[in-house]
Amino acid sequence: MVDVRYATATVSVDGDGPHPTAGAIHDHPDVRLERLYYTNPVNSGGYAELLEFDGDLDAARRILRESDEVRRFELPSASTGLCYVFFEGTPQFEQVRDVMFEHAVVVKWPIEFLRGRERLTARATFVGTDGAIQAARASLPDTFEFTLERIGEFNGRLADPLTTLTDRQREVLDVAIAAGYYEVPRETTQSALADELGCAPATVADHLRRIEHNLVAALTGT
Repeated sequence: MVDVRYATATVSVDGDGPHPTAGAIHDHPDVRLERLYYTNPVNSGGYAELLEFDGDLDAARRILRESDEVRRFELPSASTGLCYVFFEGTPQFEQVRDVMFEHAVVVKWPIEFLRGRERLTARATFVGTDGAIQAARASLPDTFEFTLERIGEFNGRLADPLTTLTDRQREVLDVAIAAGYYEVPRETTQSALADELGCAPATVADHLRRIEHNLVAALTGT
């Protein structure tokens, strides 16, 4: 019986990397690409994907409109940052896709984009046999910097639920725990957390809802 393993790693690239707009968004001071929830090929050619942005969504729209590879996108005005994008695969995107297919390695969605890095950097979890994961890693283009964070037996869930959180969500969670937000009785408020984090109380509330949803989903496998 072949053991199925997972490897969680950060992958850094220059420019856009496999994604047609990620580099431009990474370089923009007011908008961030938080997560890639899924990418799927479509019958008419190209790919459809679901992204999550944070920050200036008008800036995100401008970047998407200016991309030669983006055919169309949907980012509603009252959006929480979720965006549907239909795009043409770049040569680097097709190369990475071919590596995953050739070695039968599965990406465990979502892919998380990391803040505060000089290069475009994402954290992803890959699932397959040890040999398949190692072969796929060796087959990635030389422009990819692959840094292994953890590896283990895959049982349908990852051992660390915190891998489901973005860097910003981890920051919010750390501040909330330190301030006693999850103590009984509660020792602080969302308004106080907002002051410490430098954002609006409604933003803190949204972060906490997402944090709690992601942690519960990771723990229960839902």
